[in-house]
Amino acid sequence: MANHAGVMALFTIIVSIAIPAASAGKGESFVVEGKVYCDPCRIQFPTKLSYPLANAKVVLVCREREQTAESYKVEGTSDANGRYTITATGDHEEEICDVNVTESPDSKCPEIMDDERSARVSLTDKNGVRGNIREANPIGFMVKEVDPRCKEILADIGIIGL
Repeated sequence: MANHAGVMALFTIIVSIAIPAASAGKGESFVVEGKVYCDPCRIQFPTKLSYPLANAKVVLVCREREQTAESYKVEGTSDANGRYTITATGDHEEEICDVNVTESPDSKCPEIMDDERSARVSLTDKNGVRGNIREANPIGFMVKEVDPRCKEILADIGIIGL
């Protein structure tokens, strides 16, 4: 009988731990951080000449894998250093989530990049990533005409012939 009481006590402890853990996903939140920049060399990655864009609008959009319709959306704006922070609620394990730039606040840097117009982020804790902070890759815009200093900057990093 004492053995039965021990088993019941252990069962009660396991259930009390497992039930809150199963429902914890509904109140989860993730902080998505990233940077928006201007590319004066039109090469679609940051260089010494790149500069942060303040007041750039960014949108975090999630959608089901096989759907095009949005299932979740949150907007944000970059600060004076081009950094943005967006808080997303809920677990989006079965969704694809991207941060996108929408329009440039800088008339000298108006074109949305092809390669770095969005950054994919994982908004779940069920994929081995610990914590609730997600750092997104840099995203941004390009100038219309390449800055003449770019040739030297790119040569310094081994890119020639552009």
